[in-house]
Amino acid sequence: MKASFVIVNYNRKSELLMTLSKTVELIANNATEYEIVVVDNASTDGSADAVKVQFPTVVLIENPVNTGAPAWNLGFARAKGDYFIILDDDSHIEEGLEDAIEYLEKNREVGILALNVVSGPYTSDRWGWKDGQDIAGFIGCGAIFRKETYRKIGGYADWMFLYVNEWELSLRCINAGYIVRFFGNSRVVHRVSNIHRTSKRLRVFVTKHELGVVYKYFSVNRSGYLWRVAINNLKIIKHGEFKNAWYNVLGMFQFLQMRKSLQYTPVSPEAQKMFADGFEITRKSAFGFIGEKVTNFFKKTAATP
Repeated sequence: MKASFVIVNYNRKSELLMTLSKTVELIANNATEYEIVVVDNASTDGSADAVKVQFPTVVLIENPVNTGAPAWNLGFARAKGDYFIILDDDSHIEEGLEDAIEYLEKNREVGILALNVVSGPYTSDRWGWKDGQDIAGFIGCGAIFRKETYRKIGGYADWMFLYVNEWELSLRCINAGYIVRFFGNSRVVHRVSNIHRTSKRLRVFVTKHELGVVYKYFSVNRSGYLWRVAINNLKIIKHGEFKNAWYNVLGMFQFLQMRKSLQYTPVSPEAQKMFADGFEITRKSAFGFIGEKVTNFFKKTAATP
């Protein structure tokens, strides 16, 4: 089988049904080469029953508990395709699917192909990605994950419930010798349901996981990058976002509680540099020249017995 769509849903029945409808329409001319796998994350809104009735050919996995993004791994394990097409329950591919698959067939070094997300809070344009560019992460509502890569590095990390998961997976992908690349000719529409999306949850998880990625995988200037991530997450204060800054602080406290359970598995210096240069929160210095001085001070302090 050519490819499997793998979609995770949690209590977004109407959005999920729209995604399935648009996906079925997209592959109508060669449906035998594709399958659709839905992992329902213990929804209570009747999502699973609706899929059974309206889309009986869809492979439905009913997760008994909501495990967040790692639920995609249940779909990856069941999927039969050579490629896993990752979608959110509120996103769909508008065009360019066959072009993307053909590109992956011709470029075996690409482990993850980031598709062109054209709407929603996080778009490819927002990141400034150009077609064919090697990048350090992808937007989780639209990408293609090579099965061969999955078998080598695994799926989403089980210690990350939501947010930053795609960047952590990309770092392991790069470390394994694969490339994460942006493909501009396949467009993904992210309709962005507001259900279960809150600023607090976003900011707490993002800060917690950004710090966790650096703590777990960085070996070069580890303490310096930890401070950079922390300070950059507090810079929103200058825009008057005091509530979000407080949520970021809560995320830092959650990271401190979590870090002892994280096994230290540093990646290669080359993979770390690719990630640090490509991820906005690690690329930006905290306060320019002064921030670098502060970072160096903390680095020396952390290294002192």
